[in-house]
Amino acid sequence: MVAIALGCKSVPHQQLYQAQTATKVKISNDTIHLALDNPLKSPMRYYLSSSDSLFNLRLKPYQPVVMQPETKRSINIPADSLEVKTFLLNTGLGDPATPINRYRISLPFPKGKSYRIIQAYEGSYSHNDAQSKYAIDFSLKVGDTVCAADDGIVVGVIKDYKYGGADKKWSDYANYITIFHPKSGLYTQYVHLKQNGSFVKIGDTITEGQPIGLAGKTGWTDIAHLHFNVKMAVPQGMISVPVKFKGGYDGEAMRKGDIVQK
Repeated sequence: MVAIALGCKSVPHQQLYQAQTATKVKISNDTIHLALDNPLKSPMRYYLSSSDSLFNLRLKPYQPVVMQPETKRSINIPADSLEVKTFLLNTGLGDPATPINRYRISLPFPKGKSYRIIQAYEGSYSHNDAQSKYAIDFSLKVGDTVCAADDGIVVGVIKDYKYGGADKKWSDYANYITIFHPKSGLYTQYVHLKQNGSFVKIGDTITEGQPIGLAGKTGWTDIAHLHFNVKMAVPQGMISVPVKFKGGYDGEAMRKGDIVQK
């Protein structure tokens, strides 16, 4: 990841990414040479694309390239140099073939604390698409402690953004932590953390209830809070999924204004 200086309260010129790889692309003669890398302790996927529509048809058999944890793979793709104007690689977490084991997880804050729900499932403000429809926003203040909801491994961290705002243009500029949970096959995300508010780094092994960061107000939000989301891999990418918490809380029964206590 790249650290950048963010002074004034405007959308940053550079977008940060939660993880980096050592993948290399080389085009020589009539072949594209890919040296793919997955440094994470989680499956990930590579999506290949070109600015040439005909060449995209040739890429279909490779879509996506699924990489298991901490693996490397070389792929050579025949290509007429005139076809390939731009060759792009995008990555995504997860393998849709991963078995999912559902069970109750912990609320994402310290024991003894209670917080109000400020946006529940399918909230109209920002929980209205497949990637966020089952997220829950808890009323943590800036500097409040965020805890892991389950045992897992850190696979993504963004920590350098400073500001946020009510305009949707801020949606790609939040600090957050992503944890993969091998026992369940799911991922949890903890979003809007304060600048440099992460206690963890990629590759760290995390236990349920462990403090992992500090809540904040970065990204698309007009109020400090913790946006908590559970995701699973599907062929189209990642989607938000319902969750049940220890203490008898069911995410589908939670409503805006409810107070939950751990």
